[in-house]
This record gives sequence, structure tokens and C-alpha cells, in this order.
Amino acid sequence: MNRYFLTVDWCNQGKRGIFCNLSNGSAFAKDDAPHTEEEIWDILDAFSLVLSPQSIEYSEDEVKQFNKAYPLAEFSNQYGYAIKGE
Repeated sequence: MNRYFLTVDWCNQGKRGIFCNLSNGSAFAKDDAPHTEEEIWDILDAFSLVLSPQSIEYSEDEVKQFNKAYPLAEFSNQYGYAIKGE
């Protein structure tokens, strides 16, 4: 089953990852449709301007590949993004 995940790329550096709560590993996912601009704004607030957010559909197997976490100081390091490990 595929789901839509909120992804970010800090200042378009080419490191797009899944935005998540690093303390418990949860991500902002939806089952039925991509995140709307309003939902993205509600989650990221003004930081959406520098995070280049996109809602992207991934399978469960694809999500498992996102295993390298980067905390974001702007979110008290509690939230960040996970990229595909090498």
C-alpha cells in the first residue's frame, strides 16, 4: 500500500527527505491524497519557504530506505528529515 509523505529539501540542496518527528520516528503521511498547501503550511509554518515541501507517494519498502536523520534546529531538533542512507 502506498501513502503520501510530506517531504522537504532544505534550501533545494538536493537532499529531499521525509519530514518526521525524530523522537518517535513518526512521519506526516496520508493514505488517500497528497497533502494540500494548507496542510503543509499548518505543519511547517513559515519554514515551508526554505524547506521546499512536496507531498510524494512512496511504498512501505521505499520508506524503509529513508534511514539517515537530520534534525532541524528550527524545530528544536525534535523534528527533522530522513534521507535515503548510503
